[in-house]
Amino acid sequence: MRTLAVFVLVWSVCATASSGGVSCNQKEKQALLAFKQPLSSDPPGALSSWSLDGPNSDCCNWTGVYCDNMTGRVIELHLSNLHLMGNLTPSLLDLKFLNYLDLSGNNFGGSPIPSFLGSMTSLVHLYLFDAGFEGLIPHQLQNLSNIRYLDIGNYGLHADNLNWIAHLRALEYLNLGGIDLSREVDWVREDLFPLSFAKRKITKIH
Repeated sequence: MRTLAVFVLVWSVCATASSGGVSCNQKEKQALLAFKQPLSSDPPGALSSWSLDGPNSDCCNWTGVYCDNMTGRVIELHLSNLHLMGNLTPSLLDLKFLNYLDLSGNNFGGSPIPSFLGSMTSLVHLYLFDAGFEGLIPHQLQNLSNIRYLDIGNYGLHADNLNWIAHLRALEYLNLGGIDLSREVDWVREDLFPLSFAKRKITKIH
């Protein structure tokens, strides 16, 4: 009987592995669908795989979505250059293990960078380059305590100060290309940066 139980356990593990591992987390699936809902694309259909119907109901198989193979939690969203338009929703906050978010090369129609992104403290990579964002850079980005690569270069953005950068202790790469810094007169102060200039890459500052 004990041998049979061990055999059943081993068969179950092998079956799970052969079927591609665990499925995506249901709460995170709903968060992704809520994120998709106000978005459109040109041409349409960029996120057509994001659906509860059909063979791709597992969100780990959706376009641009990458999950942890062991837990099924969403850890990366690669959504650059999909011609997405619309608004970003706080449903992204339900992706508690997301460490990589790339929305560059889309067109969010002159909307500001959402301040709620500053609450996504699991992020290590955040790419918003040339995504049609405009307005003031939200100081809430200073809360991204684990961020190492931050690319927010957009010609419609401006900064009233860059003091928030000093809080990004893990930062290695920063792109402020195209951003209007004319209102920030002392951004070159070294005390804004927790590491020496030699140890970090600050690029495309206009």
